[in-house]
Amino acid sequence: MKAAEGMKVKAYRGTCIGVIIQASTWKGTITKVNKKSIRVTLTEQTCTYGRKVTFHRENMNDSIRYTYWKTPDDGRELYTSESRLYGIIEL
Repeated sequence: MKAAEGMKVKAYRGTCIGVIIQASTWKGTITKVNKKSIRVTLTEQTCTYGRKVTFHRENMNDSIRYTYWKTPDDGRELYTSESRLYGIIEL
């Protein structure tokens, strides 16, 4: 799927600590599309530890740049933020 302005996206970052997964998800909207990057305004963040929600924040209004990473065989486009601080977006 090609990135387009106004699309709602979800970014994900997770780590496995033993058997429990610690994950962070961000929701936002694409505001600008370039050849090799997209600009996303993040609006909501949720952090979980296992099934327990440990942190939730709304009305963030953070503008983050995601750069194109690769396209796997199934046709998805993957974008990453700098140092993957704000996770990976799959389109």
